[in-house]
Order: sequence, then C-alpha cells, then structure tokens
Amino acid sequence: MKHPLEVRKRIATFRNDEQQMLDIGKHLFGAPGTAFFPLDLLAYAALKRNLSTAEALALLVENFNLVSARALLRVHIDTSLRFAAAWFVDKPQDFASAVHGGARIDKMKDTQGKKLTDARLVELLSPDHPWLPAVYENLSGFVHLSGSHVAASIAALDTETRKVSFHIGKSDDHYPPFSWIEVLDCAHESTAILAHYLRGYIATKAMSPEELAAIKGGAIKGNKRGRG
Repeated sequence: MKHPLEVRKRIATFRNDEQQMLDIGKHLFGAPGTAFFPLDLLAYAALKRNLSTAEALALLVENFNLVSARALLRVHIDTSLRFAAAWFVDKPQDFASAVHGGARIDKMKDTQGKKLTDARLVELLSPDHPWLPAVYENLSGFVHLSGSHVAASIAALDTETRKVSFHIGKSDDHYPPFSWIEVLDCAHESTAILAHYLRGYIATKAMSPEELAAIKGGAIKGNKRGRG
C-alpha cells in the first residue's frame, strides 16, 4: 500500500529539512574556542528533538498512522515554540539556565509579565505564523484521549439509516491525501520556525558587544516610539 504521488512528494520535501537542520547545527557549534553560553545547550536540545520527531513523523505518515502523527505533530511544534520563548524574555541566557535547572517554561514570564504558557507562545508567534492557533488547538485533542479519538475511530456515518461503521486497527488508510499533506506541511512550517530562531541566535553570537548594544538601543527607542 502506497500514498498517492502528491503525498509522497510532500514526504520527500519534509525529509529534506533534515539536511538543513544538520547544517544549522554545524554553524551553531562555531569555530574552535568560540564562547559557550547556556542558550547553546537549549539550542542543541531543540535541534536534537526536532530531528528525532521529524523522522518519527515521516515514518508514521509513510505507515498510514495519522492518529499518532497528529499527536506527535503537537510535540514537534512545541519544540519550536519553547525555543522561541527565549526571544520574549528580558534575559535569554538566564532563561536558558533556569530551564536547564528544571524550571517550567509555562511558569516563567515574558517581557510583558505574562506567563509563557503554550497559549501565550502561540499568541506571540501567530502574527508571523497565522496558521498556528487553529492547528495547535485542534492537535491538543490528540495528545490526551478525547473526542478527537472518537472521531478518528469512525470510518463511515450514515445519518439517514443512523448506521455507524468503526475502523479498529493501527492503519488509517481511509483518510484523503489532504489529511496527510496537512500534517506534513505543518511539520515543515514548524521546522522552519525553529530554523529561523536558530539562525538568529547564530547571527547574534557572531556580533561584537558594540553591535549588540546598538541593536538593543534601537529596539528600546523603537518601543518608546511605538508606545507614543
């Protein structure tokens, strides 16, 4: 049993993300003697988790396991959201150190004094990624046993005869191509989010103290203008 060509092409595109992330990882290490920071460890952790869940997602789709793929997609997105949280706190390195020490990100606060819950992180990233709120909310039902799993077990429903057919098995081969493509596209976009923040961190590490000070100064001035 094989997916249609359009789904197999999407799988190939998604698998190509692996090389991009490995290349980012090489740049993240930097040259010998490069300074090492707490956020480096969090970056390595996010990169490793992303690569692991991406491979598992591809295998689940290839094996027609949509129920598990949807649950794992939420985990895949979670990696990108939680690494991005470092950009919304006053002291990113202190934030990373706290996470290393076992602090819960959802109990920590952003620069506006709001807790960095999953919902808050989705809110912060949604202006640039408008697909996030609806997708993340829908996927939440697949993490814990819920009505989403009830719906997934129904193969057919005839409202006139009031007959229901259930699909009990490990394979979800009754779903249309769109369902698989949606999972792969969202996973691909989630990896792109993480790649964006990892590249940003690499660029920041390469800056001189003077360049960093200039950027921070510009951001502060811009915020003051924005507040009037």
